[in-house]
Amino acid sequence: MNKKIIALTAAAMTVLGAASLPAAADDEPVTVIINGEALVIPEGDTQPYIEEGRTLVPMRAIFEALGAYINWDQDTKTVVSYDPISDVSITMQVDSATIFVGETPVELDVPARLVNDRTVVPVRAVSEGMHSQVDWDENTRTVTITKDMEKTE
Repeated sequence: MNKKIIALTAAAMTVLGAASLPAAADDEPVTVIINGEALVIPEGDTQPYIEEGRTLVPMRAIFEALGAYINWDQDTKTVVSYDPISDVSITMQVDSATIFVGETPVELDVPARLVNDRTVVPVRAVSEGMHSQVDWDENTRTVTITKDMEKTE
């Protein structure tokens, strides 16, 4: 009987260990590269992470790195950004699955969130809203954003 218990315990540990692998993979660091430069987020700040297959990054860091100005309304937990390069505004509210790129609503899989008193936003939706090309490399867990930083008339 002891052999059965040991075998069952070992099998359960193997299954539980394998089940935790995807969660551990999402804890691995995510790198964000914008026009060849790594997005630097200060230590202690919320770092980029993956939730439900979407990469979220600190709001201020990504908007400013892409050349946008931001205005945060603490009362409504809403951010309004304006990108003078692409001449587009993006409005998003924490926990809302809809953002507005200009006046066009865009549905999100994962909304903006508050994490450790920081607002994190889905990097692809924000970047593409500002007319950027976004690529993902699963092997290196790297988001690469390419944006023309010169205003075109």
